[in-house]
Amino acid sequence: MKNNSFLRLTGIFVFGVVLYAACTIPFYFESPSMYYKTGMDRLMLRSGKIFGIITTVLLLFQVVLASRLQVLNQVFTAKKLFQYHRTNGLILFVSAMIHPILILGADHFVFFPFESRYWPEFIGVFLLMVLLPFVLLSVWQKKLGLNYNTWKLFHKTLAPVILILLFIHAMNVSRSFESGWPFYLLSAAGLIMVFLFARRALP
Repeated sequence: MKNNSFLRLTGIFVFGVVLYAACTIPFYFESPSMYYKTGMDRLMLRSGKIFGIITTVLLLFQVVLASRLQVLNQVFTAKKLFQYHRTNGLILFVSAMIHPILILGADHFVFFPFESRYWPEFIGVFLLMVLLPFVLLSVWQKKLGLNYNTWKLFHKTLAPVILILLFIHAMNVSRSFESGWPFYLLSAAGLIMVFLFARRALP
């Protein structure tokens, strides 16, 4: 029991360290968009980037929580992992909603032009539109009268799409992830996600 408690605390600590380290990226790997901002606009833009990174990390951890890894089941129990998965989903959704509000707020809520060069931003908008029904159906599945098998099929089909959109958006929307450690770490996270999805899909 004591050993499990120690492992739980270790797991939570590792998660905290990863989240904190990821949130430092806008400070140590500034994108050029920060150079032209001052005062409150600069603060809002940086905060928006941080919330975007928080959303990314939480989405990646959703896959880990749902991966049914034996070591996690032994340390946390399947019931606890399900609860964490559900709570994490709500938190990341709130974070995902705050992210574009702060980004647009830094430009005084002037929406970016409908031009091809802004395709990464449009991917982000589409991702948010996909994420909304995904979370709502997951949280209120029973209240909406959706049977478990239908929900599970919807969940399993849409989850990889969300992850793919997330990586496309993150890799291209900010130059912070074009090279260096942010690029390598995000690429490594992508490979881990592919492994976890393949592990679940293969018999």
